[in-house]
Amino acid sequence: MSQRFFLSQTPMDDTATLEGDEARHLSRVMRVRVGDPVELFDGQGTSWSATVNCIERNEVTLRLHTKCSDKTSQQPVVTLAVALPKGERQKWLIEKITELGTDYLIPLTTTRSVAQPTSAAINRLRRGVVEACKQSKRNRLLEITPSQSLDTLLSTASTNVRILACPTSSRLMQSILSTPIDEILIVIGPEGGFTEEEIALSRAHGFQHMSLGQNTLRIETAAIAAAVLAGQCQRSLS
Repeated sequence: MSQRFFLSQTPMDDTATLEGDEARHLSRVMRVRVGDPVELFDGQGTSWSATVNCIERNEVTLRLHTKCSDKTSQQPVVTLAVALPKGERQKWLIEKITELGTDYLIPLTTTRSVAQPTSAAINRLRRGVVEACKQSKRNRLLEITPSQSLDTLLSTASTNVRILACPTSSRLMQSILSTPIDEILIVIGPEGGFTEEEIALSRAHGFQHMSLGQNTLRIETAAIAAAVLAGQCQRSLS
């Protein structure tokens, strides 16, 4: 099985170049050699089979062969807005929702948030997306957007299907599976939950309140459950 590497630069004809971390990972960590076959992906839905042509200190040149483009997805565009947990749990969350095909993640700040989505933290998470795509053979990167406050998100969200994950709701999120959906936004709060004011504001902005099941879930578990359920929906493709 060929090793996979992320190609951040647009290839020129039948040649591509890896630089920086990806080049060092290929040559020093994976110890790939000239003539070895590898697979490249651009994070936008395209992959190539390739052969290593030249290895330099911080740059690797490759010869491109077969090009493949992802087929149109039958799943809706899935956005999760999440009040991130602390520490390594963030990395685990990113890894799993990337593998499950989530399209966008909005790092969310709420009244009871315990982790601040700083620029440095978001950059670390973006590197985690690349690693998860390598492992899972996903060719399109999960996009992590700039962080937003819950108030901003509630007042600006335009997605038709907007859901606030709420453990006390009597309506299960599984109830949406039979309805064709083009886009879906699911908001997941901190472990301390949303405040009563936040819940009321979300309802005023047209968000549906739904539960992910009978148990109260940790943030990363809720994100994974939401990603699985959303991924089971079908697009209308009209």
